[in-house]
Amino acid sequence: MSRPWPHPKTGVFWFRKRVPKDLLALVGKREEKASLGTKEVGEAKRRHAAHAAQVEVRWASLRAGVRDLSLLEIHAIAGEFYEGRIPEFQAGDFSPFFNLASAGMIERYVKDPSAEHRKAFLGLHGKEIEAHFARKGLRVDPQTRVTLDYAIAKAILQAVEQSAKYLDGDFRPDPMAGRFPKIVDKPPTTVLPLDEWFAAYAKASELAPSTQKRWRPALATLGTYIGHDDLARVTPDNVADWVDDLARGGRRSKTIRDVYLASAKALFGWLKGTRKVAVNPCEGLRVKVVEGPVLRDRSFTEAEASTILAAALAPHGGRLSAEHAAARRWVPWLCAYTGARVGEITQLRRKDVRHEDGVPFIHITPDAGTVKTNRFRNVPIHPHLIEMGFLDYVGTRPGALFYDPKRGRGGSDANPISKKVGERLAAWVRKLGITDVGVDPNHGWRHGFKTRGRRGGMRDSVLDAIQGHVPQTEGGKYGEFPVDVMANEMKAFPRYAVRSTTKEAVAA
Repeated sequence: MSRPWPHPKTGVFWFRKRVPKDLLALVGKREEKASLGTKEVGEAKRRHAAHAAQVEVRWASLRAGVRDLSLLEIHAIAGEFYEGRIPEFQAGDFSPFFNLASAGMIERYVKDPSAEHRKAFLGLHGKEIEAHFARKGLRVDPQTRVTLDYAIAKAILQAVEQSAKYLDGDFRPDPMAGRFPKIVDKPPTTVLPLDEWFAAYAKASELAPSTQKRWRPALATLGTYIGHDDLARVTPDNVADWVDDLARGGRRSKTIRDVYLASAKALFGWLKGTRKVAVNPCEGLRVKVVEGPVLRDRSFTEAEASTILAAALAPHGGRLSAEHAAARRWVPWLCAYTGARVGEITQLRRKDVRHEDGVPFIHITPDAGTVKTNRFRNVPIHPHLIEMGFLDYVGTRPGALFYDPKRGRGGSDANPISKKVGERLAAWVRKLGITDVGVDPNHGWRHGFKTRGRRGGMRDSVLDAIQGHVPQTEGGKYGEFPVDVMANEMKAFPRYAVRSTTKEAVAA
């Protein structure tokens, strides 16, 4: 966890962080956790940050492997044993008899650092030394360890001799205390912080707010898993292990591929392209997605389409706002006759409904909100929609057709009000009895538009242009389909013969 965790029973905050996979064998546990000893949020955050820095230093030491310490580092570590004892000795928290016996044994080792005397010293202080090394994540080679044990013995002896002075009432500072050098542990320098560089990537790529909202927390799980957020230190093994861990955690393979791995590939691809990293650690990694059995078409059946469209025609009163009632009335019909995505319809404004040479059309544009291709397109309005009074309704609106920005609650770039309108419509459609999970309550119209258009004899190239699909051939990418050409073909699109029924519409 990247923030203090309050214990559910005591209320005391704790530090908790998952141990990265590459360190599990060395650390010996799956999670680092320690009480922060406070219930106050601000103090808990301060202690959490300090403890996190210590953990990072220890993990960095473990990753560095077996080390050959410098003389400076050896005596700095020995000084930590001296400084750890002095406060306890000053408070009288020690046994004079134990210290006396310990001093005699250590003195023999200091005067004669033989294997026998070292063994006796470690028999008394070995576990303490090993625990200290474990807290620091320190592993040293055998020769360095011999030198380090001797330095620690001298430091402990110096502290024990100082304790004898305290017993006599002499609390003057130890004149030799300053002989120990100080080395301040610093966590590894973060070169490419994830949050900072994801923001830079999102800005440079003009990433849609909704995509940022989905990708940012997905990428954060990578930092949590490997134990740091430095993109410069991410390895291919880190990413592969992360993907495996996501799968073990129960996430669907399609979600891992299309969200977690896709976001990482895109970010590291950009970093490599801008020469911030030498390699993309996601390169070559694949997630196999086994598609489940397909039990039905993704279009609405005639019965399902009729149920929704009939309910849309019925009166929508009660506690619904005028805009929400209008959304129920018009959005399903507009989706049915345009094959547009529901978000492209719910974000429409009065100025997006236009005329050109007497042909009415809808101008779907990124200027109004999210368009998946980030490209405008013009969609002719089916004659049936005009006959039902859609253009008359548009004339009553000052701006947005299906929501009131003044009444919007909690809308944002990542989650606009128009998107919430679509979500509420989907919930309404499910309550009408369209409960088969094989068809999406809004997107089913987009699939059905192609089917119905083909039945009427419309060309696939025109259907693609209306829906904003990529042309099927390279030659199809040349030129445009003018609105009047598409409008002529739309006359062949079969009408929906549906009558209003009040029963379905009033489902709340």
